[in-house]
Order: sequence, then C-alpha cells, then structure tokens
Amino acid sequence: MASKFFLCYHDLSVKNAKKAVGQIRRIAQSANSPITVAVIPDAVRASAADLDFLKNELKSLLRDGFELLLHGTRHMAQTSIDRNFWGKKALALTENEAEFAGLDDFDSFRLLEQGMVLWGALGLDLPRGFVPPAWYGNAHLKEQVLSKFDFYEDRFAVYKKSQKILSPALSFAGLPQLSLNVAQTSACLALRSPLGTPRLVFHPVDFETIGEARILNLTRYAVLKRTQIFYRDL
Repeated sequence: MASKFFLCYHDLSVKNAKKAVGQIRRIAQSANSPITVAVIPDAVRASAADLDFLKNELKSLLRDGFELLLHGTRHMAQTSIDRNFWGKKALALTENEAEFAGLDDFDSFRLLEQGMVLWGALGLDLPRGFVPPAWYGNAHLKEQVLSKFDFYEDRFAVYKKSQKILSPALSFAGLPQLSLNVAQTSACLALRSPLGTPRLVFHPVDFETIGEARILNLTRYAVLKRTQIFYRDL
C-alpha cells in the first residue's frame, strides 16, 4: 500500500481571500486534486463585499471537493487574556499567533465556542476538524475539540477520539530565510520515507519566501512519492 500524506493550505481568511483562493487553486491544480484548507473564521470587521466574496468562495471550494477545517478563532491572540508560562513563550515565538497557547480550561473553551459561532456566521455547517493557530494548544484544548469535532491536530500528530496518527507538519512559515532550503530538503526526505502520514502545509507567506514555483514543484514531488488523503479518509 502506498504511503499517504495530507496536503493543506493554512490561513485562508476574509482579509486575504482574493489572493489566497488563487494560490489554493494553483496548488490543487499541481496536485491534480482538491486539497485541505484551514480557514480563519473571524470576519466581524469585514466589509459586506469582502464577506460575500469569502462566503461564495468557501461554498465553491466545498462544491469542488475541497476539505475545510476550522483554524482557530482570530488566529492572533488576545494578549489581555492570562496564560501560563509556556503560553507566553509560545506567543513570543509566534509573534502572538498562538491564539490558544497556555489558556486555562474556561478561556480555552470560551475561545473555541467563539470560533464556532464565527464559523456559523459564514453560512457553513461546522467542519469535521479543528487546527489551533501555529499548532500551539493548551492542556484542555484537545479534549474540548474532540468533544465537538472528529479531528484535532498538533505539530506532530492528528487525533481522532480513539486514535492518534503520527503526522509531522512539514511547514515553512515563520522560519528564518537561511533555513528555508534545509526545511525544503527535510520535507522531501520525509515524503520519501515510508514512516507516518506527514502534512505538507503551505501558508500565504510561503509564496513570498519560498516562491510559487518551489511550492508547486514540492507539491508535484509529494504526489509522486505518496498518495494524498483527506482527514475525512481516516
């Protein structure tokens, strides 16, 4: 049986939708398949035109077989909320993107509920999976997510209610420019290895740091070495 992998695009939002949707479609064309897309649901301050555009594009992606995941609430952390030591470190490492990092039970649950409400405002049924921004969670988040969703993931694994799938995230966002070539080589080696079910994850910033040509070439390489799957296939 061929080794498998996930192909994901993270951080589609109302702010970047007009550019991001084109990037998503071009990755999918290179893979010759729809892909998984992690969506930031916060559109509270968006104009009516931008919100309508996002809603229409999300529905179009679903019609075309793409898989959508809920990706946090706002992605950027509310720094006024108290966090533990490790949560504060995660915010420092991610420039405040680790929205759920280090939260207590109450604040984590409240923020997750807000994300679900914001998703509902997009006019879509709740997706099957949830991804915390920057893959940083807290001691309570996985259990909270799996009480409402089929899938939860961190940087190294995808979790179902009764199963853990070894799945390292092959991601390039937030890495120093000097390390990007090493990260791409490491991703190729991981895709060649028979171990695990890695997630090849692209972010909008990668189109600036790595460049579209390399992204599409890496996508083509991945589908040559492994079989692409969706979370719904697990």
